[in-house]
Amino acid sequence: MKLKIKYNVGKWIMWGYAGRVLYPFVLFRDSTEEVSDRLFRHELEHVYQIQADGWWKFHLKYLYELVRYGYKNISYEVGAEWKEETMLTVSERILKDGHKLFPRR
Repeated sequence: MKLKIKYNVGKWIMWGYAGRVLYPFVLFRDSTEEVSDRLFRHELEHVYQIQADGWWKFHLKYLYELVRYGYKNISYEVGAEWKEETMLTVSERILKDGHKLFPRR
């Protein structure tokens, strides 16, 4: 399934978050230029987690751990925070910046 990156999403959809994944959509509150590589990497890591575990398992485990351990201790969040410092690959950079990296002639 092709990922769809959306910027400048309405604040009401974001529930106070700067980024969120509603697979296959990755939504960001701010513009492309305002979204840091760190935030982009964090949300992209959630995409990889969903792809690895499957949509249902990811969401059930996420909800279970949220109720049991609290947001900061959800294993998926800990994993995504740990990956935030990892540089974006070339393909991830293209995904983030889209057509701005290769302007049309």
